[in-house]
Amino acid sequence: MVDIQWILGVEPSQLPSEWREAVQDLFLQETGEAYADVSVSSLPIPAWEGNMLLVDMKLYPDPLALKGLLWSLPFLDHGVRIAAFAIRSDLQGMGWGSKAWNHLMAAARTEQKIFVQLEVKAANIRAQQFYRVRGLEVKTHLENYYQSGLGFMMKGPIPQIRTSK
Repeated sequence: MVDIQWILGVEPSQLPSEWREAVQDLFLQETGEAYADVSVSSLPIPAWEGNMLLVDMKLYPDPLALKGLLWSLPFLDHGVRIAAFAIRSDLQGMGWGSKAWNHLMAAARTEQKIFVQLEVKAANIRAQQFYRVRGLEVKTHLENYYQSGLGFMMKGPIPQIRTSK
């Protein structure tokens, strides 16, 4: 597991086509959602600290190295929107999601953001629990948002660093 790590990503439009195919496969395998190449390449994810790929460095730069991703973007004046967060099922529950989340929260604080927002499938209870533990709440039900059914918009504060007195 030492060879697996989060690295900063590039804008989806700048990913080689083989890597975009690996992203499409990741989405299909982990979410059941099928996305066209044009949908992936047109996502407005900037190259910033909240754009990360989980890769197996033994396989890198082969697209088979892709094990997960966290794509987010600055949103409105004070927010961050997570557009995609997926980790291969065999690596879930091992702390990789928490590492990415903590990195994103630190980047968001640096950018003076105060809230995070995302969409999640209603059927994805495990992801909802992950987000609830981190202070997010369901704010809106999203009918027909996902091909496979109901989704939720979740939102919560970006935790501030506590200083000891």
